[in-house]
Amino acid sequence: MAKKKKNSSPAVYTENELKKVEEHIEKYFGDIDSYYHENDTDDICLNIYVIPPTLEKRYMTLITAGLGAHRMNVPEAIAHKKLDRCELILTLPAGWNIQGDELEDYWPLHLIKLLSRLPINENSWIGWGHSVDYGTSFADNTEFCSVMLASPTGTEEMDICKLSDDDEVNFYRVIPLFKSELEFKNTYGASALLHELGDISKLPVDISRRPVISKDFRNIVDVAENHICKIEEKGLDIPDICGVNHIAAYMRWIIEHDMLNEEFVEFFTEEISDIRSGKLDIRKFILNSLGGELTMDMFSDEGMAFTDYYYNFYHADDEPCYPSDVDNVAMDYFGEEKYNCEEFGNEAYLFVPYNEEYYKAMCGYIDKNYKGFLEIEADD
Repeated sequence: MAKKKKNSSPAVYTENELKKVEEHIEKYFGDIDSYYHENDTDDICLNIYVIPPTLEKRYMTLITAGLGAHRMNVPEAIAHKKLDRCELILTLPAGWNIQGDELEDYWPLHLIKLLSRLPINENSWIGWGHSVDYGTSFADNTEFCSVMLASPTGTEEMDICKLSDDDEVNFYRVIPLFKSELEFKNTYGASALLHELGDISKLPVDISRRPVISKDFRNIVDVAENHICKIEEKGLDIPDICGVNHIAAYMRWIIEHDMLNEEFVEFFTEEISDIRSGKLDIRKFILNSLGGELTMDMFSDEGMAFTDYYYNFYHADDEPCYPSDVDNVAMDYFGEEKYNCEEFGNEAYLFVPYNEEYYKAMCGYIDKNYKGFLEIEADD
């Protein structure tokens, strides 16, 4: 895309528009204490307002005002959604030394300035779910190297400033990301990453936090601990091993269809033989021998291809999905009313007894999707 030519004069809010933006900020995000003015630009007049911590909000907030005076180059197909004007929000811990001279202190200001220039320099636009990779860490004290934009509150009244019946400014929260988190977002989408981030996406920047996505996330299919923790957190009246049931059913199907790689089979020859004969509970094998993880590198080429096709937590509504079929089996087993009962805590799949009946029910879904997988492979 061609870069935009410099304007002869900067884009600025009208006096009335700026008043509405400032009133919106103070009504929903807090009282403006001071601001930084960006002088080295001839396209916009950018202010970065500083909202100090309060007893109710124990964090500092940086909010731009001026980016929204520039109308971004939004694709024509979504021009009717009024996404061409925006401002940015970044929240920091209460004690952050925003006035410091070291990069470790001022990188948030530098970041928000860079991001504000992006739609102008690239004649493009930024909006919800968009991410930017800066390629290197923002400072020596953090491995954050990219950002994603999301709604600051999820409430339209707070996240959108109405300038008139036909014009509005969208506010977006800037979320710093690690490299693995950005790669995960690029693979599965913004909504999937926000799900993994959980409350982190709504909290002030924390340079001490750990990535929520591992570097080898593409190799990880499922982790028992992610399901066992639901049992513990919700106080569900079932043993922890129930968190492995659906993983075990899939692994057993893979074993019975000879879709493990040769090295894995050679290493676990005795255990696989005992699983096939029923001497070894495959759930205990997964927990004790595999660390509770199901990973791509356990499978043959066909096993990997099928798993990539089917065992996908972040799927489109019309795509095959093993986790959804796990829920379908629970619905078939309990019926809708029991499935949705308070006792299950929205985790009915954990309560289905692990036995041959369960495995056969899961096989019905797996076999059906394996057939669909083979048909697609044949077409390709």
